[in-house]
Amino acid sequence: MAIARTATYTKTYVRTELIEMQINRILARSTRDRDYARRLLLGIERRWISEISVYGLDEAGTCHAELFVKVDWNRNTLHMSAGRDTVQVDAGWEDGIATEVDLALQKFEMVTRELGLSKVVHSRYVPGVDRAMANRELGFRSADPVQWRSGFYGTTMSVPELDEVTVGINLAGDG
Repeated sequence: MAIARTATYTKTYVRTELIEMQINRILARSTRDRDYARRLLLGIERRWISEISVYGLDEAGTCHAELFVKVDWNRNTLHMSAGRDTVQVDAGWEDGIATEVDLALQKFEMVTRELGLSKVVHSRYVPGVDRAMANRELGFRSADPVQWRSGFYGTTMSVPELDEVTVGINLAGDG
């Protein structure tokens, strides 16, 4: 007689640390400049940055792909004020990384590798942040907008356990 046994696994994280872990994974796979990644994470920690985009650019500097992660700090504040400062995740979160983040990162890396694209990382501030002050403190400067090869299409995924975080990917369309 065969006996089936099911085991469940959960782990609890501090909400803000879990957000930083998602972004750190994306940055670790997207830039070799550890100081730049550290400054981006400082901007996240201070709640100045609401979005980070990694663009895949060809030799002419034209964009073919984008991986982005957005943090809704207003929603995060609601969670924190309601006492939801920890998040419990299951085994689908390998090493504390959401499946949605992992899937978007895998697709982006596949496209950039196949097309031989270089990666560049941009960030966007939360509305109302003093950009000049934040740029001084983080050592950033305004960047020119990315020029897409053609129109783009993509998808955005919400992370259910961490619903203030969305991740997505955009790819250049044919044309």
